[in-house]
Amino acid sequence: MKDGTMKRKKRRSTTRTVIATVFIIGLVVLLVNGLDIFSQEENEPGEQDHVADTPNQPPKEPVEEVPEDPRTETLRITAVGDVIYHMSQIESAYDAQSNTYDFKPFFELIKPIIQEADIAIANYEGTTAGLEVEPYMAYPRFNAPDETLDALKYAGFNVISTINNHSLDMRKYGLIRTLEQLHKRGFKTVGTYEERPDTRVLYVEEKDIKLAFLAYTYGLNGMEVTLTTEELDYMVNLIDKTKILEDIEDAKSESADMIIAIMHWGNEYQRNPSNEQKELAEYMFSNGVDIILGSHPHVIQDAKTKTLDGDTKFVIYSMGNFISNQRQESLDHEYPNLDNFYTEDGVIVQIEIEKDFGSSNTVIKEIEVIPTWVNRYRQAPLYHYDVIPIEFYLEGNPLGLDEHTLSRMQRSYRDTMEKIDIEIN
Repeated sequence: MKDGTMKRKKRRSTTRTVIATVFIIGLVVLLVNGLDIFSQEENEPGEQDHVADTPNQPPKEPVEEVPEDPRTETLRITAVGDVIYHMSQIESAYDAQSNTYDFKPFFELIKPIIQEADIAIANYEGTTAGLEVEPYMAYPRFNAPDETLDALKYAGFNVISTINNHSLDMRKYGLIRTLEQLHKRGFKTVGTYEERPDTRVLYVEEKDIKLAFLAYTYGLNGMEVTLTTEELDYMVNLIDKTKILEDIEDAKSESADMIIAIMHWGNEYQRNPSNEQKELAEYMFSNGVDIILGSHPHVIQDAKTKTLDGDTKFVIYSMGNFISNQRQESLDHEYPNLDNFYTEDGVIVQIEIEKDFGSSNTVIKEIEVIPTWVNRYRQAPLYHYDVIPIEFYLEGNPLGLDEHTLSRMQRSYRDTMEKIDIEIN
């Protein structure tokens, strides 16, 4: 009896212990869960992961977003064709009393237009080799006075293409001296070089817009033989697709906003571009050139826009003669079966480009072609020459020109505008 009673009491004690233990564990679980729930209610989502305020990890600085450049800039480029000085022009600009030359009056009527441009381009066809080696001369080998460059500066030009079929008329010496005289007057040049350049591309930056100029000629009238093979390679830019592509890639690597090619090409006195010109233009466009400015034919050839990959491209195969003595009167005896009056025609091409600095996108915004005509009339010591922007001086005849001259200007304007086909997207 005693033993049995004692055993039953022991079993009751064990049961109580188990119940107490379970009760305590349950309380602990409830407390832990309650604290966790409380903690979650107190903290915002994700806040428990925030450790920036701990002593060992200082708070991170917020990253500042760089705002896009909101600017949009426009740049006006003006270009003209062949600048040629024949002997009648040189003699007409001579002042015997001072033994000097002054060609500035030839450009008075177009000076306001040229000076409006941010960048004004001309093709100087010939050399200024001075009088140490040869006298002043013209066709077939050109050597003009330095004052011809002063006149271009006066008119407002600042970029000169020096590469054409007359670049070596006075051999290596004439090429180098021409560059020296141009640089002395502050011109930027492209196409010929005194020594091997780091790049054949001329970079011009205005209003934070970077332009790349390339320039080439089809040939040098056989004067290539006056240079060594090495000199020919670096002193003159002959048309060569490999070199053109290298220069385009150079321009791209320098992040040029627009690439402009100045081409001396085509067939003289032909008003339609050759198949070779068209094929080369397509090659340059497809590889990244945006604008092509042509010269050499001495007459106006087609000016066209085209769209490639959503971008507007522009080519004028020939801008004609800006100033010369190639007139109907002076050429009829040499080319009796040719319509020589077309050599009196030229254009001023005005191209407005626009850059959106936010997207770094640069586009051709507007193109205007201003037909010009060279008027020559008797004035001591020989002639006076005027480059006339035709449409400004036809209406009302402010220059008091005779009917014959006005009709020639009207013909020039009409024939030039027939070659223009421009459409901006």
